Amino acid sequence: MTTMHGGLKGPDNMHVPYAWVFPNQAARETGVGVDASGIGKLARQLNDNSLWMLVGTDPITWKAAGGGGGFESGTRMLFQQSTAPTGWTKDTSHNDKALRVVSGAVGSGGSVGFSTLFGRTATDAFTLTTAHMPPHGHPFSFSASESGGGSGNYLWGQLFKISTPNQSVASSVGSSGSGSAHSHGLDMRVKFVDFIIAQKD
Repeated sequence: MTTMHGGLKGPDNMHVPYAWVFPNQAARETGVGVDASGIGKLARQLNDNSLWMLVGTDPITWKAAGGGGGFESGTRMLFQQSTAPTGWTKDTSHNDKALRVVSGAVGSGGSVGFSTLFGRTATDAFTLTTAHMPPHGHPFSFSASESGGGSGNYLWGQLFKISTPNQSVASSVGSSGSGSAHSHGLDMRVKFVDFIIAQKD
């Protein structure tokens, strides 16, 4: 019986460019069906359509031979889409955060979410105290009266001398303000584009 060209499959048929097919990286690294006789032969990884050459079996070791996205396993990147591309896994550990460029080790921090901070349209309410006021003065008035009906202002030399029990002195300082808290308007609703973080499988 003659074997059709389409039926010539497997590692012993030269027209097949790879000896093994694995669904993903984990299966390829497990290497079921792989032995030392396959060193130098290729395996196809289906989830990213990449090719790998077997270079060792103790332990099983592969070298990228082409295809796929060309990124090492564990590589992390930003994608402007809601789901990770094939061969990548979406990382959901970070959400509603801004990006910061650093020259040293990477990390994360802060306490206010991106949407909370940049959604504000007013400052927090604040109440002034004496410590927040500049030095200032207040209008002052002074009046004196006698029982006989006479009155006068004494701001010259000594202000007033009480000579009889029937005389009185009064003074006052102007006052205004409520002591209530206040805020200021602002608009921090900055424009943005969402990205996801994904890691190469």
